[in-house]
Amino acid sequence: MERNWDKIMSNKELAKQIITLLGGSNNIQTALHCVTRLRFNLKDNALADMKAIEQLDGVLGTQIKNDQYQVIIGPMVGDVFIEIEPLLNHDNTIQPASNKKININMVLDIITGIFSPILPALVAGGMLKGIIAMIDGFCWFPTDGGTFVILNLISDIPFYFLPFLLAISSSRKFKVNEFLGICVAGALMYPTFIAAVGAETSPFTFLGFSVPVFQYADSVFPVILGVGLLSIVYKFIDKFIPNVLKMVIVPTAALIITIPLTYLILAPIGAYGGIYLADGIVWMFDTLGIFAGFLLGFFMPLIVLCGMHQSTSPIQITNITTLGYDYLLPISFCHNMAESGASFGAALHMKDAKMRAAALTTSFSAFLGISEPALFTVNVVNKTPLIAAMIANGIGGALTTLLGAKCFAFVMPGITSLPVYANPDGTITNLLLMCVCIISTFIIAAFLAFFLGMKKGKQSNAKESTIKTPLKGKIISLDQVKDETISSGMMGKGFAVLPEDDIIYAPCSGNIVVLADTKHAIGLKADTGEEILIHVGIDTVELEGKPFEVFVQLNQHVNQGDKLIKVDFKKIQTAGYDTTVPVICTNSSQYQTITIDEAQACMTIQ
Repeated sequence: MERNWDKIMSNKELAKQIITLLGGSNNIQTALHCVTRLRFNLKDNALADMKAIEQLDGVLGTQIKNDQYQVIIGPMVGDVFIEIEPLLNHDNTIQPASNKKININMVLDIITGIFSPILPALVAGGMLKGIIAMIDGFCWFPTDGGTFVILNLISDIPFYFLPFLLAISSSRKFKVNEFLGICVAGALMYPTFIAAVGAETSPFTFLGFSVPVFQYADSVFPVILGVGLLSIVYKFIDKFIPNVLKMVIVPTAALIITIPLTYLILAPIGAYGGIYLADGIVWMFDTLGIFAGFLLGFFMPLIVLCGMHQSTSPIQITNITTLGYDYLLPISFCHNMAESGASFGAALHMKDAKMRAAALTTSFSAFLGISEPALFTVNVVNKTPLIAAMIANGIGGALTTLLGAKCFAFVMPGITSLPVYANPDGTITNLLLMCVCIISTFIIAAFLAFFLGMKKGKQSNAKESTIKTPLKGKIISLDQVKDETISSGMMGKGFAVLPEDDIIYAPCSGNIVVLADTKHAIGLKADTGEEILIHVGIDTVELEGKPFEVFVQLNQHVNQGDKLIKVDFKKIQTAGYDTTVPVICTNSSQYQTITIDEAQACMTIQ
């Protein structure tokens, strides 16, 4: 996808447009962000126009995962979210979704939504632990002095009080009072309860039942399960209590029910679950060895692409808590280097100066730790760099497993996190092994992206494709289209048609890869590789498909000249909409020349 990199709208304007294209603030149930993405849950998904959002300046891409609408912004996501928060209707609450079945995607969405807001605290603690390891390893100053003790204390705070951080984040995700959520975490961290850890028998009982005692500092799942139960109990009781008594009865009853059940059932289940999960990861790597590392590394770009990568955070934290190190973070580190290397390798053979500059910029961003800009802007769009990143990260993942590279604290992967890979015992062997892994991954990704890109370029030079006009009418240039996103060339190169007929035909042979629910747009992947988008009218998404009759379905193969859509252009005009039909090659950046021949009513791509 070709973008106008010279024009970047303000964060405030971008926030307004995103909210509008999601159906307005009243259509948004929840909004949060991670390090690169805005994440929304909507009341009416049909009101969202993700295609339009994807074309906004400052948006790298979009993703819909289990009804969560993700907008990829990149490193500046926090600045955009600051502008979004004042625009939201904070009175909105999530309605009980009794008709939704719980599945793995929903669980991953919940975990991601809980961990995204607390990542800055965890990253800060992890980075400081890495710095402390470097101080100890290189003897920069005495480790028995007050300064070192305070630094060590600061690095422990986010992890020791992790249940409180999770309580706040979980309360927001489950839509229950945050201060009641903190009470649930406080029950697990109560001094008397903590003092009983390690005792031969539990000193606590409730209604005759012995309360199991665990060390819940650094734990993940117990507090999430507890706050989840709190949300269910609170909302259930709230239905039956008169308004005049809600303030007193509902929170009191909710805590009286929730905390004992958390003590007796949920917290122990969460504690054992975390232990078994960590043991399972260890078993997988012990059993499959470097093959496990290769598989996880190979599929990591796709996991990030789907927005599921943060769902591994509980596993990583549990590994560090139980084992003292983690297997997965080194592979994530290699993934950032793979995306960086692939984007860098692609930039070396790009002829378009703006695209080359964008590729180099996103490569540097991935090198620092934010891989999404390179992934969505360069690697996915150009395809071969994505393949290069997957292969390189598979090799990098296998290498980290073979060499036994470990990460000793939770931190965001990137070159700035390198100190965390120094062993707390003061040795730097693990740090050097990690350097070997990331350097190898970067070089392999860059080489493959450059080689595959050059090979693809030679193949492109040898072929010439003709894209016919999809309907009768006068051909005009895209810059005459009264839509800035299209006329600016942001979506790609092409032409537009002022229609004189009501039938849209296939402009080439290929597969239907895009078919809007509102029937106003259709996309084809040509047999020769071109990606062609036909947009029938301007803003006609608002007509909800009424003027359109579709003859094909998604993933169907069509031949050039086959009927695609019948359009009632008179109805579109009567409704006050522009009937211009843009025809755009959305992957035009992959080709050297695109020529519009008005006389022959076609577009030649080479």
